[in-house]
Amino acid sequence: MRKSNKEAAETRQAIVAVAADHIRRTGIAETSLSDVMSGAGLTHGGFYKHFRSKEQLVTEALEMAGNTTAEQIRAVRLREGRNAAIASYLSTAHRDASTPTCPMAAIGSEAARTEGETKAAAIDIIQKTADALAEHPDARADALVDYATMIGTMTLARILSGTPLSDEILARALQRLTQR
Repeated sequence: MRKSNKEAAETRQAIVAVAADHIRRTGIAETSLSDVMSGAGLTHGGFYKHFRSKEQLVTEALEMAGNTTAEQIRAVRLREGRNAAIASYLSTAHRDASTPTCPMAAIGSEAARTEGETKAAAIDIIQKTADALAEHPDARADALVDYATMIGTMTLARILSGTPLSDEILARALQRLTQR
């Protein structure tokens, strides 16, 4: 029995959500279509009913994860201010999460090696997240540098997880970024 258009759209969104989680946990290369489909409660054979390629799925998953990060940063900034948004991102909870929130901190170096629509999605995520951090249009340049620093800090903090240096790098970056 065929699914309705609404059910098919819901299934597609579920697949994208599972892929977004997988990609942030294991990276693009280690995310298999079988694992994603299984995680969505579906068989591998159904994948091509929803997507033309793994690249299309990866692109949509990156977009979903990136939009979530940008929305979270914007919401905290609007509610509590720029420094609170930075503090939330550079928290030990973000560092220690089994599924990192920010796809750029999770797979940035891998995203740099992508092409086409996936590369375009990564670029869009960076722009949207920096814009979410910027308090006004004139602050965009500073927000880009802040976000780049936040990504690098989170990446290093995850590498160093379990060591005092991990906590120190989070604290020092937070201190530096929130001085203004």
